[in-house]
Amino acid sequence: MELVENIELKKPLTFDEQVEKLKTHGLIIAHEDEAKKVLRKVNYYRFTGYALQFRQSKFNSDYVGGTTFERVYKLCVLDEMLRDVLRKYIEKVEVYYKTQIAYGFTFSKCNVPPYNQHYDATNFYNRLGYQEIVDSFAKERNYYKDSLIVKHHKKKYGGKMPLWVIMELMSFSNVSKLYSSMYFSEKDIIAQAVGTGRETLVNNLHCLSVLRNKCAHAARLYNTLFNPPAMFTKAFLRKYTEVKNDSLFAYVIVLAKRLPDTESKKVLISDIGNIVKQFDKRDISRIGFPENYLAILTKESNCD
Repeated sequence: MELVENIELKKPLTFDEQVEKLKTHGLIIAHEDEAKKVLRKVNYYRFTGYALQFRQSKFNSDYVGGTTFERVYKLCVLDEMLRDVLRKYIEKVEVYYKTQIAYGFTFSKCNVPPYNQHYDATNFYNRLGYQEIVDSFAKERNYYKDSLIVKHHKKKYGGKMPLWVIMELMSFSNVSKLYSSMYFSEKDIIAQAVGTGRETLVNNLHCLSVLRNKCAHAARLYNTLFNPPAMFTKAFLRKYTEVKNDSLFAYVIVLAKRLPDTESKKVLISDIGNIVKQFDKRDISRIGFPENYLAILTKESNCD
């Protein structure tokens, strides 16, 4: 880590000092011992991230009157619940699309000996992007060097693997980039098999890889703008003007659309609804959920 000299950072605070600092900024803390227990579990910097919208202004760190520690902490807890639920369904999507992409590409490009055409950059439209994926996967594979999969293919095939084996080791982010790097012909084969268009699938996989990484690394979902914005049709945007395509709700719609079976979609909608209804009505807009979110999710994921 590079050290920058002569720049003085904020000094570390004890848990007692953290509580006092929050009180100084106007946060109401009825039970200081309980607050300190929370701050021992939840980083002070993380905690205050959930309190940003309660500041008097973006230039003032003082909180508006009546803001309580308990209300801010509830947002932390609900955000964690959302991440836990979303991870489960993103995993289903990840497994499904790894299968679809491997199947679609290999039967298009790897159907003649030596069946290793996925190692040839000329079989990809974005060759530079493909090479970046190869370099990244070399590091990913090293994480699994002790796995039976890697050992078997190293011993028998000199480390080369069929694409469907590579998919088991590849991160969802790289899977998304791999699909994006393909020629239209392979993109279309895969997209048509899952009932969507190639550009929509490129966007949706990118969105879900971003959401997966946020959930996996405990990033804040609440009061966060998402990039890239989710891609919806013009008809969808005209119909649902209340949906912001850079919101968590937009990403949840994408997740529901990309789930491979109706039952998973229904359970996702139910699980999400059980959490969202625990939010204070004043806070729901911070995750982009409109009042009719259940109806939109049900309709747009074809569960009605």
